[in-house]
Amino acid sequence: MILLSYKRGDFLIKKARCIPLRVHILRAMKRRVRPNHEKTQDFLNELGRKEAGIYGEQSLDYYLKLIPETDHPFYIFHGLRLPFRDTFFQMDTLILFSNFFLVLEVKFFKGTLYFDPKNYQLLQEVDDNPLKVYPDPILQASNQCSKLQSWLRTRQLTDVPCEKLAVLTNPKVITKVLSSPSEVDRNVVKSPALSAKVRMLLKRHFSQPLDKKFIKKLIKQLLKDHTPDNSSPILQYGVLPSDIIKGVLCPCCSPYKVMKRIYGTWECLYCGGKYDDAHRAALVDYALLISPFITMRELKRYLGLENRLTIISLLKNLNIEFVGGTKSRTYNLTPLLTKT
Repeated sequence: MILLSYKRGDFLIKKARCIPLRVHILRAMKRRVRPNHEKTQDFLNELGRKEAGIYGEQSLDYYLKLIPETDHPFYIFHGLRLPFRDTFFQMDTLILFSNFFLVLEVKFFKGTLYFDPKNYQLLQEVDDNPLKVYPDPILQASNQCSKLQSWLRTRQLTDVPCEKLAVLTNPKVITKVLSSPSEVDRNVVKSPALSAKVRMLLKRHFSQPLDKKFIKKLIKQLLKDHTPDNSSPILQYGVLPSDIIKGVLCPCCSPYKVMKRIYGTWECLYCGGKYDDAHRAALVDYALLISPFITMRELKRYLGLENRLTIISLLKNLNIEFVGGTKSRTYNLTPLLTKT
């Protein structure tokens, strides 16, 4: 769910952080795609990267609350994804102060980081593993600023200065600099020092604040142009319906085990757990991985149930509605997705 506006002290969150649909699908793939699928490790790697990013962004929230008070309110947008030419660009966190933007490129890295802006790269060393090479986060944040300025021009909005910071949210990460130390010092910060860095930026931007009507118009346009990423990892990784494990899965067993419906409840024959509404999660997975619509025949096969009246009762308790006549009846699972 996206919360469009709520107040915390002297700033307002205009777009709250939410878990992207793609991550929900990847998590469902982790639960449901057969382990021997040729792309399993690939999509698990993507999920690991995205979950680390989510954790890092969430851990930043505490430090955002410590940003110094200002004479004018400022506005925060999480995960804003805007059009740029024939594609889109997404910012981890965008802050609109009274007279400038601040783009935060949030990173949750472990081990030791070697910043090398001269060669547009970041090297990571974790224990005795080989060095990993990543794009330079300073350059990433700089590109976001450039694209944001282009977006402003495209929308015929007044040019607004843009600052950038790469924020490291893992308190245990070690940083070293291989090149351009002044650039790293200016644009990289660990999250506990974010407020001090913002204070310096506020002193740098002491010009007349933007007109309140313009800020209101700018916020409205930012939210209007936000376009969630609905790309499907199902297609990307070549997952077919036949690759997906059917049944109601035990939430406590790892790897997941299929449960049985016994005397009005779902029971796991491996750990002994009993659950009343475990079918809800199973139907959410179906909607994410296969289709938001399902027939009675497919319900029987997917849930492992033969009794039509039992299935109807389960769907009724979930407020699942159907469309079509008795023979062509299809159940709409979409409302379940709004609660994930």
